[in-house]
Amino acid sequence: MRNYNVYGIGNAIIDIQLQISEEVFQTLGLEKGAMSLVDTEEQLALLSKFPETELNKVSGGSAANSMIALAQLGGKAAYGCLIADDEMGKFYATEMKDLGITVYTTPTEGGDTGTSVILITPDAERTMNTYLGVSAEFGPEHVSSRLVGESEWLFIEGYLFSTPRGQEAVKKALSYAGKRGTKVAVVFSDGFIVDVFGEHLRAAVKYSDLIMANFNEASRFTGESEEEKIVEALKDSAPSFVLTKGKDGARVFFDGQDVSIKPVPTKAIDETGAGDMFAGAFLYGVSNGLSLEDSGNLASRLASKIVSQLGPRYSGDLSKEV
Repeated sequence: MRNYNVYGIGNAIIDIQLQISEEVFQTLGLEKGAMSLVDTEEQLALLSKFPETELNKVSGGSAANSMIALAQLGGKAAYGCLIADDEMGKFYATEMKDLGITVYTTPTEGGDTGTSVILITPDAERTMNTYLGVSAEFGPEHVSSRLVGESEWLFIEGYLFSTPRGQEAVKKALSYAGKRGTKVAVVFSDGFIVDVFGEHLRAAVKYSDLIMANFNEASRFTGESEEEKIVEALKDSAPSFVLTKGKDGARVFFDGQDVSIKPVPTKAIDETGAGDMFAGAFLYGVSNGLSLEDSGNLASRLASKIVSQLGPRYSGDLSKEV
């Protein structure tokens, strides 16, 4: 019996969310639904365009959101990241501790904790403008061999592939997992990760037990546009996969079982964190004795709840949802 269901590694990001109109968004020259890496000056310039707009602040990051979901469901989660010794970093560490997550990090002196300005349009799309801050320096020395060994799963956030240090951290984590017999899950995170850092992503996928991607990411990864062709290509890439399809549900291939997961109809207002919730809930299920179908249905149901609210964290009691 291991101490943790999942040890995730990824960026520590404070999400700063604001809702804007489609007309205003079109004036910004941004790619809708994508994540762009920016510097702090670009973030401040963007925020200055919305002086009267209410901001919603919450600690996150893709893998962190998944670990939060798993912990809220009653699972045991650990998270490796890098924060600065600043107010944002203190806010982040306190929130994660209050959520019952073991955080493996040493705050760095100087620099800034990462932030992401997330623009949410009426169609529920979220467009992220992310300043990684000290997260860009997350490297192999920040990965805990002990926590990898004490966890059933190692969960790798795709955004780590966007920096040289993150790429080295992934290699080290995979090495630890191989030595300790820890299963590996890799989430693609964003289409631009597949397009720009695909070489590093594919190298990690070779050592994974499970890959998780939405339809757009999987299509870019496989070079296919039809679902069945994407599915067959994913089966050739890893032993198991989760393919999320938004309003069309999901397709899961796990331990030789191929299951279609029905969507749960909802009124979407913000898609931020939907995939993160699906990943966290699914890993909770398969590491806590739920059947594959029950794990997928739990993940689908909770993802629908996330898109029907503002922000990536469920505001209710997730343990009642199991």
